[in-house]
Amino acid sequence: MHTHAFAVSLAVSTLLGCAATAPANETAPETTPLEVAPNHTLSDQPAGTTPDIRDAISFARDKVAPALVHIRVVSYSYYGGKENKSQSVGSGTIFSPEGYIVTNAHVVNDGREFKVTLADKREIPAKLIGEDPMTDLAVLKIDPNETGPLQNASFTTSDNLQVGDYVLAMGSPFALSRSVTLGIVSNTERVFTSSSGDDLADQEFDFNSSPEVFTQWIQHDALINPGNSGGPLVNMKGELVGVNARGGAGMSFAIPAALARNITSRIIKDGEVIRSTLGISLKSIKRSGYDDGILVNSVDDDSPAAKAGIHAGDVIVKLNDQPVSARFPEQIPAVARAIADSPVGSTINLVVLRDHDELSVSATTERLLRNDPDEAALRLFGLSASQITDQIVRAWRLDSNKGALVRGVTSGGPAGLAEPSLSYGDIIRSIASKPVDSLKDLLDIYKDIANQDPLPEYVLVEFERRGSNQITLLKPRRDKPHDPPREIPKAWIGVATQPILRTLAEQLGDKDLVGFRVTRVYPKTDAATAGLMVGDIITAINGDRLNPRGMQDAGMFQRQIRKLNIGEDANLTLTREGESIAVNVPLERTRIGEDEALRDTNKDFELTVRELTFFDRDENRWDDTIQGVIVVNADNAGWAGTAGIFMGDLIQRINNTEITDIKSYRDAMDVIAKDQPERVTFVVLRGQRTQFKFAEPSWKPKTAEETAKEAPKP
Repeated sequence: MHTHAFAVSLAVSTLLGCAATAPANETAPETTPLEVAPNHTLSDQPAGTTPDIRDAISFARDKVAPALVHIRVVSYSYYGGKENKSQSVGSGTIFSPEGYIVTNAHVVNDGREFKVTLADKREIPAKLIGEDPMTDLAVLKIDPNETGPLQNASFTTSDNLQVGDYVLAMGSPFALSRSVTLGIVSNTERVFTSSSGDDLADQEFDFNSSPEVFTQWIQHDALINPGNSGGPLVNMKGELVGVNARGGAGMSFAIPAALARNITSRIIKDGEVIRSTLGISLKSIKRSGYDDGILVNSVDDDSPAAKAGIHAGDVIVKLNDQPVSARFPEQIPAVARAIADSPVGSTINLVVLRDHDELSVSATTERLLRNDPDEAALRLFGLSASQITDQIVRAWRLDSNKGALVRGVTSGGPAGLAEPSLSYGDIIRSIASKPVDSLKDLLDIYKDIANQDPLPEYVLVEFERRGSNQITLLKPRRDKPHDPPREIPKAWIGVATQPILRTLAEQLGDKDLVGFRVTRVYPKTDAATAGLMVGDIITAINGDRLNPRGMQDAGMFQRQIRKLNIGEDANLTLTREGESIAVNVPLERTRIGEDEALRDTNKDFELTVRELTFFDRDENRWDDTIQGVIVVNADNAGWAGTAGIFMGDLIQRINNTEITDIKSYRDAMDVIAKDQPERVTFVVLRGQRTQFKFAEPSWKPKTAEETAKEAPKP
């Protein structure tokens, strides 16, 4: 879950019901218990009356409840040279009948798969329309043709939210969907300043900056927690006045409705928010000695501002003949938005003060460059790479965007073991003597190499590092399944023991009881048949004393047994209830433990299992009728993990195939990989209960050519 929305508050919390008494896109009926005036507060009530706040909350809640959605996201990230998947949750609101959903950009960040749970608890897939990290807003879409008519909430069109107004925060705190909390507005123009109080906390005016540059936040005290991110902030009229984004220490913060309306409409139109830049950062004139204007805090090299002759320290007093001023940090976002919202390539006429002299300059805006490049992992090479964006070209002062940028290298992988090795920041220019002009070129060449059988012993890579052209050889390596080595069978006695050291023996009343105490006699073993019992203290084997000196000797008993021969008898000297007796125990062959069990890793489902062992049966009290394979690892964002399969589950059936061992499991998964069904049913034993788990794989779509080849012949 995302951690942007933290809060500790005294707000009241109540769970939402499934049904809504007033559809979000209709006017409330006249029979509504309480007619709510705009920005309803206690002071709105006639003198001598007591407002029914519960009815007011219910009215506002039920206007938005049908449009509230819980969002589940599977994200892909690339670090350590590998593709890594994770799962997170957030909240959102349907704000149009066409099925558009507003949420936070940090909720959908790096997301590939999106599912939303509607008010009627149906879970359906959603599509990402676009995101805008600079305002922390994003838009998803669901298809009304698949869901049926959708009810939506509406952004408020008024701009008169006041400190003290009641508001509701709705969403899915800690993934608990359909929750609502009550609070009041604490501040309607909150900005986050640096420690000096003069600047916004983040003035890196580029696509990766946080939302401080453009946003004047609504601060309120309705409780929000991780999972509330992207959920609606609602006034007592049942309108969206904001989108909750962050919180903590009793304070919560929402993006205002006016900004959210503007950004979501632009995302729907273009799939992104296109902005202009002059290449400057801004600062308020507080303590600067100027009475009006806004200070140019810095100017990027080779930027439109630099080309126009604007200097750091200039004070802008007019923008396109309109006076501008930021005497305080709260006024900076409006000026920044005015510049950013100018058409790309347009001319902005500025009047600036330099040493109190007035100058007129004109600057032609450039497009604010995005820096969210496509990335991919190349497993055979042990590295991840990305497209080189225009923003990267500018920031790194590169000559062009040709090539692919190395983002990470797997420890111990081919790229890391090459001489010289590849590392973050290297630019791949060619692979196997084929030019790499883009990430797509790199992936095409990589796929050709990966399809070769056998793989080439070496692959020549040309790369650039800080202007130096170098070459190296990679030795591609497949992730082949391999079973752990098994020990040569040796003698074994079916008991578990603990060492009895001298100090413990003395406390037991006999210092000569140094040896090994039986803690478990495994059933259906020769040890059980021979009559060994829990509590027996074994002091000698075939007359040889056992003398453990510390816990490092905990394995001494079985090590001594392994020196003997399978099929022979071992004469054990032991003490039972104060009497010394001798017991002959036939020696069996060692049983396979967890470390030696056969394993299988399925890359599609990101699931690792191992065979069932003798010790698993004993620990779980399973008899021989219990069959299956034990889950060793299930990536929580993989197909198996999202189906609810956990480490320790015993998989007993997959679809209609009974799973008895590793072979039957592998055969069943091979059939699934070939058939690529929409749903796979896993029957697992967890504890003593059977559970059904339903995986919904998102197989890669087949091309028209592949589909035609597989079609039956006439």
